[in-house]
Amino acid sequence: MKLKKILLLVLICCTFTGCWDKVEIDRKSFISVIGVDVGEQIDKKPKEVKSDDPYNGVNVKRIHVVLGSPDISKLGPDKGGTAEDIYIDTDAYSMEDAISKASAKTSRIVKFSHTKLLVLSSEILQHPDTLKEIVDYLQRQASLDRMMDVVIAKGKTEDYIKYKPKTEKNVESYITGLIEDDTGNAVLPVTLNKFLVSLNENGNIALPAMEVDKDKKELKMSGAGIIEGYKLKGYLSPIQTVNLQILKGKLHEGKKAIYKDGHPIDVSFNSTGRKIRVKDVDGKLIFNVYINLEGELKEYYIDSNLDSKNELNIIENDFNKSLKEECEQLIRITQNEYQVDPAELGEYVKKYHPQIWSQKKNNWPEAYKNSVINVNVTTNIRRIGVSK
Repeated sequence: MKLKKILLLVLICCTFTGCWDKVEIDRKSFISVIGVDVGEQIDKKPKEVKSDDPYNGVNVKRIHVVLGSPDISKLGPDKGGTAEDIYIDTDAYSMEDAISKASAKTSRIVKFSHTKLLVLSSEILQHPDTLKEIVDYLQRQASLDRMMDVVIAKGKTEDYIKYKPKTEKNVESYITGLIEDDTGNAVLPVTLNKFLVSLNENGNIALPAMEVDKDKKELKMSGAGIIEGYKLKGYLSPIQTVNLQILKGKLHEGKKAIYKDGHPIDVSFNSTGRKIRVKDVDGKLIFNVYINLEGELKEYYIDSNLDSKNELNIIENDFNKSLKEECEQLIRITQNEYQVDPAELGEYVKKYHPQIWSQKKNNWPEAYKNSVINVNVTTNIRRIGVSK
């Protein structure tokens, strides 16, 4: 009986115990955007030191990191739900060193659980060894949100992170909005998880890119950057990025125009399916990619005879030929210039043709380069406008 009373008292004490490790929210700094750029001494080679010798490169400025977080002091019932960002800049020899130095520059506890955006400069992507170090750091951090967006900045990341958009209070909301709400699908969304998994597998990935128009002082998305072997090799244009989405069967909404009888025909369309057939002929892979699209005619001209089914079929065939040529041209560029498989045909072979994959997986870039890839596009224009 006495033991029961003691246990009851212990349970009551536990029930009425408050949070032991509580930290007031105004004592935390929730990092919303991370920018990584080259430092002043990115090319400085460390002296030959043994692993058991003291490391004296603490002050080497190999990378420049910018952290942005909402100014909590500007949040409140009468001040709105979002706030402008405040920034911490630091130079360091590694990502861990940068975070440690950044923590020493603020009176608040730095938290990364709400980070929305990772911005990598085009210059940092020219240094494969440094990028490998950054990737290694990112994949070891359990606190990072693996669903954050990853983008390439053409230029210095600081210019992008400290950009003041006209329609948003902070840049991370503006950039993530551009990525998520792009109606033309000229943006190739990539999460941190996808970024890390792809680089760990083969060192290759296509990332959305952005640039600042210096004349108009506008920040805009600008196609995609191709990374091969942990190094930025080049860029795809916005049109090529749309075609890549078509090849992957993930186009949510795209737009295209052709000319007929001296008039532009604008059609919006989305993917309704993708089928792939592959066979190995004398050591060379032959792919046939079948793309199905559903479209809506947006604009032609008032005297057009779209009531005729034959006229609509002619337009559909013209679109099919145009898209087929553009997609196959994009494939040739990825084969010959980059040796990267952004359409993820290798993933298809790995999943559905394990016997072929077992023969090609050790040298997939070469197998992809030498493959014959035929694209077949079928467009169905189902709507021609309310006036018709």
